[in-house]
Amino acid sequence: MKNENGYLLGIDGGGTKTEFLLADSGKNEIRRLFLGASNPNSTSIENTLDILKAGITEILEGFDASQTAVYAGIAGIKSGNNQNIINSFLSRFGFASYECGSDTELALEIALKGENGTAVIIGTGIAAYARSGEKLYRSGGRGYMIDKGGSGFHFGSDALNSAFEFIEGRGGSETILKLVEKKLGKSLESSVAEIYNGGAEFVASFAPVIFEAFDLGDSSASVIIDRNAHEAAKIINAAAKNTDGRIVVCGGLCKQKEVLYPFLMKYIEGVAPLVFTDEPMVNGAVLLAERLCKNA
Repeated sequence: MKNENGYLLGIDGGGTKTEFLLADSGKNEIRRLFLGASNPNSTSIENTLDILKAGITEILEGFDASQTAVYAGIAGIKSGNNQNIINSFLSRFGFASYECGSDTELALEIALKGENGTAVIIGTGIAAYARSGEKLYRSGGRGYMIDKGGSGFHFGSDALNSAFEFIEGRGGSETILKLVEKKLGKSLESSVAEIYNGGAEFVASFAPVIFEAFDLGDSSASVIIDRNAHEAAKIINAAAKNTDGRIVVCGGLCKQKEVLYPFLMKYIEGVAPLVFTDEPMVNGAVLLAERLCKNA
């Protein structure tokens, strides 16, 4: 495939959504598509393949797969045999070139541009990766059942817990309860089965409630943000001590950067600058797809 005549397809698959971006050889957007979660650890590998099939089929309609280079960065891909399964699946489309890896590669591409530093992903989950030359150091990213805070899941879980605490007279926040029930469109007490059936990504969808409550001056929201920022900083500090350079935060919770920044800075160690990037991680997948073209 000659890069100047082909197309680039980037895929960013996470615990809440999967983003597909089709671009021309100059990385100009042609189509963009959002589908559901595709982390095989939070759903299933069968669901991951279904999401990928639906997204690839829709976004490439009218385009030649044989003139398309694809890079898919999927959270949870390194567990078990997931990477081999997805690579085998991608081979069936007749792409000019293809590769799959984890969302780590996307974050490193977007955040560090090949330089030393620490890339932090805060979405449904949380993980930090420090690059020092050819070495890569990881902290966190063990999933919602192991990591203890700082992720969208934990913010959402804390929102639900605070709401139930208020209902039961154990403290909590009436403001958070009202915002949770507004999002649900019904009472929280009647929604427990729905919450559990929705899984980690559904719980994470309540994370914005905490920041909305904070904007309304809610003290419980402030405590929750502080606790999660402290846990996030532990993960960031553990990775960042292995390298120099800046610390770049990417992922869905970057939308809350104005609130998160001062809370995080209370606990970040060292002197490396902390910056947030709003650039979509799928852009990193497009850049990696372009690299496949150049290496073909």
